[in-house]
Amino acid sequence: MATIKKFMKISGQMKNLQRSGWVYHKIENPESDAAHSWSLSLLVQLYAPAELDLCKCLKMANIHDLAEIYVGDFTPGSGIAPEKKHELETDAMRRLVKELDYPELAELFAEFEEQKTPEAVFVRNMDKLDAVIQARYYDETQTYGGRLFEEFYNYAEEKITHPQVLSLLRELKKQA
Repeated sequence: MATIKKFMKISGQMKNLQRSGWVYHKIENPESDAAHSWSLSLLVQLYAPAELDLCKCLKMANIHDLAEIYVGDFTPGSGIAPEKKHELETDAMRRLVKELDYPELAELFAEFEEQKTPEAVFVRNMDKLDAVIQARYYDETQTYGGRLFEEFYNYAEEKITHPQVLSLLRELKKQA
């Protein structure tokens, strides 16, 4: 088990790491990685289909961006090759497994990245939906005139494959 001091350090870094996509869009007070992971976890808890392992989904949601405390938050427009991103994040996760003495972390991260289980697919799809929800929130609370929502909606619509998540995405658009 990790010492409380190690946990404090890692937790603090997640709370202070701003999501680079929102920084790029010059959002005032952009969401942190920790806030994003919390929001994703809540979405997963609210909408996970009964046939999925909810505990596993929640664990994946909580750790999916943890490597970013060491490698940073890469957006699709960052220009980094997906293979390189995966390599950097996998190395960071290995480091975290040692620091936190949490072997399951590597397994959860690998499952999320490989996208071969229904839980991993659902959580990744909800991750895309969460970004659209956040874009909508920024459009409504800051003066972006709907442009963030449209940009993130269009990207997510191409990436989301889970029928229930796609339905939620389209419901969000209807309410725009």
